Amino acid sequence: MSGFDYSKWDRLEISDDEDTFHPNLDKGLNIRVNRITRDRKEEEIDSEVKKLSDAGQLDKAAKLEAKRPLHVDNVCHVAEERTIIQSSDGSRTDRLKKGEESFSVDEYSMFKTDNKKILDKFAEADWETSEALLKEYGHILMDDYANSYYMLGCLDAEMAGNRKLMQTLARQGQIISQIHQLAEPMKRPPRDLVPRFFEKFERDSSRAAFQEGVDHFVKNIIQRAIVKKQEQEQEAQQAAAAGEEAAEEDLQPVSLVEAMYSMTKEERMGPGGLDPVEVFESLPEAMQTCFKSGDVDGLRKVAQSMPPKEFEGHFNRCIDAGLWSKG
Repeated sequence: MSGFDYSKWDRLEISDDEDTFHPNLDKGLNIRVNRITRDRKEEEIDSEVKKLSDAGQLDKAAKLEAKRPLHVDNVCHVAEERTIIQSSDGSRTDRLKKGEESFSVDEYSMFKTDNKKILDKFAEADWETSEALLKEYGHILMDDYANSYYMLGCLDAEMAGNRKLMQTLARQGQIISQIHQLAEPMKRPPRDLVPRFFEKFERDSSRAAFQEGVDHFVKNIIQRAIVKKQEQEQEAQQAAAAGEEAAEEDLQPVSLVEAMYSMTKEERMGPGGLDPVEVFESLPEAMQTCFKSGDVDGLRKVAQSMPPKEFEGHFNRCIDAGLWSKG
């Protein structure tokens, strides 16, 4: 079996941007804040790695690079990508892109949303149905985003204690992963190798070899989940000892208020088309204090002390700016 670099899963951040937002704040603005914050951390690492490399401290640069957190925005690089454009007449146009990194959070999220039905159907498929689905929906299931979807899902399920789901996703993910491995040395689009892959594993003895690969992958996912949990526990203990609450900062309104000022106007624009910075600065000081501290009770007191129409006007603008969510 071709090898797989399991070590990178140690540094994998499995949460989507959508998972870390305050329930009373606009989800879209929070996602942008999380993404920009993460990008800046990446830039800081890039800058430090460059300094170390320029100084000839290659070992230190390599160690720092090895500690870089992995997430859906950098978990894979595309060596060869094939884009399938389906026309109304049923014809398809293929386009290959080589040597480019083309894994973005936005595209990955859209891919999951647009293809959830097919991804879930494949996750539950038996061997024969998997072959049929890959032949029919190869342009979706052999996409690099699909491969990462099942890989991320495996670790996520194991971290959540759902061993059965993890094993199911591991099996289906390994079908896709091994087809990619088969295509790589041949420099062929993976979806073209689907028939050959299933021909290779027609016999029971060959199928057993495939299962060995799955079992090996499952073993490593279990180990990575254990290590990841231990790391999370250690980080939580260190944060508590130092009086830091980094894990909670992303959920607090104060983080959003502070982050707004380092974003461009286009990046921070609210769902109603208003700039949250301009709206925040126009609020009475008492309301600003409540938004900075996340004091919902304090906000209620401000509402009681202010003429209803005046408070409603401020509050509606906060909603349009993304400072507050109707939900």
